Amino acid sequence: MRSIWITFGVVMSVVGISGCAAPVTTGNATPAAHADNDQADGSIPGLDEAIRQDPNNAGAFTRRGVAYARTGQHDRAISDYSEAIRLDPESAEAFSNRASAYVMTGQDDRAIQDLDQAIRINPIYTAAFTTRGSVYAHKGQYDRAIQDNDTAIRFDPNAALAFYNRGSAYARKGETGRAIQDYDEAIRLDPKSALAYYNRGNAQASQGHDDRAIQDYDEAIRLDPNAASAFYNRALAYARAGQYDRAIKDDGEAIRLNPNNADAFGNRGLAYAAEGQYDRAIQDYDEAVRLNPKKADAFSNRGLAYARKGETDRAIQDYDEAIRLDPYLAEALSNRGIALARKGQFDPAIADFDRAIRLDPNLADAYRNRGLAYAGRGQHERAIQDYDLATTFNPNDATALYNRGLAFRALGQPTSAAGDFAKARELNPTLPPPPD
Repeated sequence: MRSIWITFGVVMSVVGISGCAAPVTTGNATPAAHADNDQADGSIPGLDEAIRQDPNNAGAFTRRGVAYARTGQHDRAISDYSEAIRLDPESAEAFSNRASAYVMTGQDDRAIQDLDQAIRINPIYTAAFTTRGSVYAHKGQYDRAIQDNDTAIRFDPNAALAFYNRGSAYARKGETGRAIQDYDEAIRLDPKSALAYYNRGNAQASQGHDDRAIQDYDEAIRLDPNAASAFYNRALAYARAGQYDRAIKDDGEAIRLNPNNADAFGNRGLAYAAEGQYDRAIQDYDEAVRLNPKKADAFSNRGLAYARKGETDRAIQDYDEAIRLDPYLAEALSNRGIALARKGQFDPAIADFDRAIRLDPNLADAYRNRGLAYAGRGQHERAIQDYDLATTFNPNDATALYNRGLAFRALGQPTSAAGDFAKARELNPTLPPPPD
């Protein structure tokens, strides 16, 4: 029986210098139209006063737009940047910052238009290239994103953000090695970038290097103790390494930081189940499906927990719901087949195994368990065929070997049976002696 882990390998691109919610700014802001107001109070009330005194101060509108953006008031920021552009149509900074606000309000196409203008006005505007690259990446245009970040890096070889965002684009293209190289450089240039460590951790995990991934998540969490996604993904890495206690702790922290994360509840449930704590697992699955009633994997995994508690009927109910929500969920079909076979309902069990195998021809458990169902029907030759397939996927599948031995014995082939029993018990000494 197989459980379904939900991964959360989020690749985050950054708009702006200080993080996703920050506007794009350059090291040297475009001077305001009236120098006598350049030193105005940078707070919103102070900028209100500067604009009241001089309604034609494009720089004050730009700075107030930045202040609004930093407080999450992106619509107001857009309004101020628009006024700054009306007053100064050649303000690359105003176009670039309005683009960032458009990104934050989901208006990617408008953002690109503004960034095109910012680059037209200032062809070496590194931040504008970096931000446009982020927008292209968000739109799935990864090659264009990489090109823009290439340009930004050419203009500024110390642009940590450009390396970071180019790495994110490579990661989304599946070019993990190149992504890691860029994250390495981003971290070298900005050792305090929690996101760079986090995304490099995701890239390391995707390559199967969970030990390295955990190290990167450790650093991301040290730099940002509220990084819920880092706790979540570190929990996955711990679970893959069989360190379920640590996985449970990290999932708990991810849930504390984001109590509405159904996937974190689901994965903590899996960690509890792996430790045999089925009641606690079921509690977490309950919460997962409460938060997301369409979460098919949680129903499937809860069904598996009920099955392991011996509550077969409740398991079947959950498998039914999982399959209703996702008819292509091979694990749920296979697990329901097991439950039906345990109730002696071999025909519907075999039908479930057939469907599971059509959906996932590499689902070795389904072959083995279909073999058991055929054996239950007395069709030992068919059972042996399935056990053969199961051992093709995993030659050390002791259960399949043992059951094939039983099928050979039922067919009156004691020599073949003895060979399978001997190998099965060598692989798994806890298996019972073969029946007399």
